[in-house]
Amino acid sequence: MENFTFQEKVGKFLKRYGNVKKLGLGRFEEHNRILPFIVENEDQKFAVFAFHWKKSIGTNTIIRTEHRISEMNCDGAIIIGNRFSQNSYDMVSDANKKGRKSIILIKTTELDEILGIDSA
Repeated sequence: MENFTFQEKVGKFLKRYGNVKKLGLGRFEEHNRILPFIVENEDQKFAVFAFHWKKSIGTNTIIRTEHRISEMNCDGAIIIGNRFSQNSYDMVSDANKKGRKSIILIKTTELDEILGIDSA
């Protein structure tokens, strides 16, 4: 899947949940990450980071995301990627239980299912 197509899928998915704004500026230490989005409605504001990686997203990415959402003054974050390590699921679960900023992990296959796209 080309990066542009992936980016379009992410944008289409986010439009279901509120107003979407693509951020054009920011730090880009992660390779093959599309520019971050903000999706917000009258109740909440979430930063969205989508990674076009074949590798698993691990705890370092989760930690960086927690720092970024604080800097961006968001209620939480949505991270979209191909795979997540078990440690990243555990870290997000723990953070969400402790009432820190909410983080939602979405696999690209789940994104395709929600959009009704055959990923085969």
